[in-house]
Amino acid sequence: MKREELNHPTVQGNKLHKLKVNIQEAKRQQKDTLLTFGGAYSNHIAATAAAAKQVGLKSVGFIRGDELALTPDKWSPTLKRAHQNGMTLHFISRSDYREKNRPDTLQKLQQAFPQAYILPEGGSNILAVQGFESLMSDIESQCPDWSHLYTAVGTGGTLAGLVTFAKFKSHRSILGVATLKNADYLMPIIAQWILQTTEQKPVNHWHLLTQYHMGGYAKKTPELFKQLTDFKNTFGIDLDSIYTVKMVMAFYDQLQKKLLKPGSKIVLLHTGGLQGN
Repeated sequence: MKREELNHPTVQGNKLHKLKVNIQEAKRQQKDTLLTFGGAYSNHIAATAAAAKQVGLKSVGFIRGDELALTPDKWSPTLKRAHQNGMTLHFISRSDYREKNRPDTLQKLQQAFPQAYILPEGGSNILAVQGFESLMSDIESQCPDWSHLYTAVGTGGTLAGLVTFAKFKSHRSILGVATLKNADYLMPIIAQWILQTTEQKPVNHWHLLTQYHMGGYAKKTPELFKQLTDFKNTFGIDLDSIYTVKMVMAFYDQLQKKLLKPGSKIVLLHTGGLQGN
């Protein structure tokens, strides 16, 4: 297990890699604010607020669920922590939230917040993908003979980054475990990011596994909590209940179904997210 939940005290896991190049770009553009989007339990919201505070930028979060605007007592620990780290929270309806990627919506936001650098939901964009070069270099040096690499997938940036910067070997596979239902729409997005950053160099086989969502994003099941408990008791490692636990369950399922050849060297990437617990 590559334990990226230990890589930073507040901007942990894959979020550290996704944000670092984007923050460099925000400073290059002389912006003073990071503006982004997320749900009430978004790791990205928590990480963006913490990272902005650390580097001296302001932060703004547009949060799905306008019913939370007048009920701060019902805010999740994630929202409370983001607020404590200085993030200004704007709660919007679910219908408005679905419009967040429309060009006209983004244009209006940029006009309303001219000094803001706008990050997409989950922090995944082409600069986020570039941020995984150092992580993949770590994995290559720590386990140079790996054959399989598993990661949880929310918006796809982490998977794209791993595929982009992994050394090519014909027997290797990089497997992303989708944490939300009906995630097939991510495939062309991930493929495009990889194509943009590798310039058509050969890449390892990669695949998005969409059958391990356990009922959908943030759904809690007895099987899921049993896996959390068993993994903690066996290895002394905490998993998060939305992302990494599904990645581990997918690995065990593929192992039991004999989809992994004997002698395989398998790396499980812990992408953090423990604040969500």
